[in-house]
Amino acid sequence: MDPRISGPTESSVQADLVRHLPKIWIGYLLCLLTFLDEAAVVARHPEMASKQLFPPPLHLFLLGFVSLVYWLVCVHKLHVVLAFVPGWKHPVSPARAVWFHFIPIYSIYWLYRWPREVAGFVNWKMRTQALRPPNAGVFMLVSYFSLVLLGPGGLILLFFALSYLTTWVARALVWQAPPSSDGEGFAA
Repeated sequence: MDPRISGPTESSVQADLVRHLPKIWIGYLLCLLTFLDEAAVVARHPEMASKQLFPPPLHLFLLGFVSLVYWLVCVHKLHVVLAFVPGWKHPVSPARAVWFHFIPIYSIYWLYRWPREVAGFVNWKMRTQALRPPNAGVFMLVSYFSLVLLGPGGLILLFFALSYLTTWVARALVWQAPPSSDGEGFAA
């Protein structure tokens, strides 16, 4: 059999998966636009700073809404990529990763749990404790609570937490195990 016609190698599949990771910069741009719009609205209506102007102007609401929807799209894309990693059985389906955010009270736990599973993948792939699962979950939870406290402008911290996880996933996907000195592979 000609090796040039064989199927894709594991490294080429994983490099392709890296290209399919979510584009977090779009989320940062949406958050920046939301923040600038929020600042402009507060400059025109100072009473909004004290939460006396409700509901917010439609343009501000829509920008915040689109930013949040894009964050959920990024969460979905991240889990799609993890579902296609050769040799890894990802315990969180992409649909479940998004829809569990809409269950009241459980969503708080879910914001802690799914980043732990992503950290579990990173550690499995890199064969080391590169990313501590509890820390990944806590980082996402703290980012979420900042969104609740700061409003739409705080959404950038959720994208920052997602960017952190996505960067680790990208590192894990392109990571190559160093050859062992005794000739044997890693034993799990």
